[in-house]
Amino acid sequence: MINQDISRWQEAIASLPDKQFFNTMRLYLGEIKTPYNKQRLTEQLASFIRREENLKSLLILMDSFDVEILTALSLIPKASQETLVQFFSGTYAVTELYAEIINLTERLLIYTDKDELSGRTFLAINPLLREALTPYLDSKIIFPDFKVASLSTEDTFTISPNLLSAYISYIKIRGISCKSDGTIKKNDKNRLAEIFPDKEKLLQLLTTAFINLSLVTENEKGYVLEASRLKAFAALSEPQQYALLCAAAVSRFSRDGLKKEAQLLLDCLFSIPDTGFTRSAILRLAFLAGTHTADGSALARKSRFSMILEAARQEAGSDAEQNAELLDRMIDCAMEFGLLQKLGKTENDEELFKAAAVTVSISQADSNLPKVLNLDSTFTVTLLPGLPLSMLLPLTDFMMIKKCGVVTEFEITRQSVANGFDAGWNPDTIFDCISNYTNYQIPQNLKINITEWYNSYSSAMLYHGYVLKVRENNISLVEKNPNIQKYIKEKLAEGIYLLSIPTGQDISEFISESSLEFLGNVKSSETKSEFSSFPLLRDGHKITAKLSAVSDTETKKTSVPEADKLLKKLKASLASQDMEKQLKESLTHRISSRLILSENQLKTAAVRTEILEADGMDFSGKVHLIEAAVKDEDMMELQMPTADGKGNFFTIVGHPLGISKQPGEAVMRFEVEPTKEIENFLVSRITHLRRLRF
Repeated sequence: MINQDISRWQEAIASLPDKQFFNTMRLYLGEIKTPYNKQRLTEQLASFIRREENLKSLLILMDSFDVEILTALSLIPKASQETLVQFFSGTYAVTELYAEIINLTERLLIYTDKDELSGRTFLAINPLLREALTPYLDSKIIFPDFKVASLSTEDTFTISPNLLSAYISYIKIRGISCKSDGTIKKNDKNRLAEIFPDKEKLLQLLTTAFINLSLVTENEKGYVLEASRLKAFAALSEPQQYALLCAAAVSRFSRDGLKKEAQLLLDCLFSIPDTGFTRSAILRLAFLAGTHTADGSALARKSRFSMILEAARQEAGSDAEQNAELLDRMIDCAMEFGLLQKLGKTENDEELFKAAAVTVSISQADSNLPKVLNLDSTFTVTLLPGLPLSMLLPLTDFMMIKKCGVVTEFEITRQSVANGFDAGWNPDTIFDCISNYTNYQIPQNLKINITEWYNSYSSAMLYHGYVLKVRENNISLVEKNPNIQKYIKEKLAEGIYLLSIPTGQDISEFISESSLEFLGNVKSSETKSEFSSFPLLRDGHKITAKLSAVSDTETKKTSVPEADKLLKKLKASLASQDMEKQLKESLTHRISSRLILSENQLKTAAVRTEILEADGMDFSGKVHLIEAAVKDEDMMELQMPTADGKGNFFTIVGHPLGISKQPGEAVMRFEVEPTKEIENFLVSRITHLRRLRF
């Protein structure tokens, strides 16, 4: 495998554009004599790197920034420079990262490889140096052990089965109306604010998630619950429920996409240590969770066909910037749901977050039903925590949410009980259900009221749905056939049955199971949900298993004094040589950039003087630098004053696309990285210009 990686590196070096290839060779090997052979030169460069003196110098000249980038590359499979920009977003500026990547490439620590299937380029550690670099790589640089300097005093909130059941109860009784953009309409928003104080953002996220998960469907009056999907959702474990809700709250995904994002969140939350992580560390962790499998290893080996499909999907627009934005919104949603909670602050005043307990354990219903229900004479029901959503849904079927805060209060009203009757409840089943969850007797006046309401409800009934009518000789077959009985909601008359299949739903399954002879199937034009069941998620896995693997060996540290000593030695050697001023300046710049590893590289014959920077007053120098960069397709870093006139400056990096000259002025067309936006800049306003050769 090592020999194969070295061959890939040699191939990558040999396939560089001629100018870049020969600049690299002259930098490390000296003047190139003709005739030359690229393959032989590449082998000579490999020998140069392997030489003990050069390898030692290369390692001495590494600094902490170098190690941080190299560690990130060891953790993220096939990371591009855009990937690194997103990974270190908020920590380093784009210009810093691009300049560092170019510098590491020039110093032969990393190189650019190409994926055989997608054709995409990515950055990789030089395989000739991998063994020597491994002791320096330390995931603690990227994910340090944070210490809490001050604990958070804020009240903690975590989404719970009680809150979900309360929200579902509201929709069940009232429905919920949304604008075309998915935001809750004013009337519902005001009602919800009274029931769920200070939870406006949370409820909007929940509503979006319910819509995207098809837990509600829209009719002419608004959104109503989809009972069968809600039941399937409630059967999932709490961590799975919350991960799916969080993913669906930030975007609408396909089934596979939903599974991927929800699993990513579970793995990320499970990997946060008890000591907490900062927001930037959590985002990096989520970034890694999206690139690794459950066991913390790199993405599992796939078939060539599946890899081609995946590459094609990536080409369709799943770029690093979109992924980073999605991760950012997922983290925001996890905080709003209470899946991430404030732990405190570090000495640097950075906020630390920990994962809520629910994300690391699965709630199991107790075999003995907990007594969580208190019922008073006003028919107000106080519901304590302790039941999973799967048990709360039937329990609250005949209740209406009254208040959801520190405690959850429902009430039993004529309207709420009527909804329960619609769902198949009767007074006896309601009384039995309540008795299962309370230590107290049901108030007699409540029993009387529910019985009276039921008598009134059943005195005249309207039915809507599929009705099965069979001949007299088939009645016995229907009533004894379990495949038919499970669909019968009510017997309306002899041989006439109301089915529990909603109008418009596909009835072909019932027809095939019933064994009855029909004239034909009932056709439906209703569009089914994008996925009929929920994706199966596994428990969260620690991404930190991969992180610790990077630091298994005893970590070596870079030494600033050693590096300074070597740089001073090289500069002293250069000063003692007799050469032109421009050559010395060029070599001094190379020493400062840590491109010179030995005194042999200071030979005059190997130097090609090249102007790489120009300042604001040097107009002709800036124009010349831009023209050279356009010709060689090099990147540039430029600094300009801000438009507010306050004397501030901004720095951007990108590709110069062309320059148009006018009397006393010139305009540069510039593609900004990483946004790819095209801008026009007056050359006279550029205060500093630097050419990034690679």
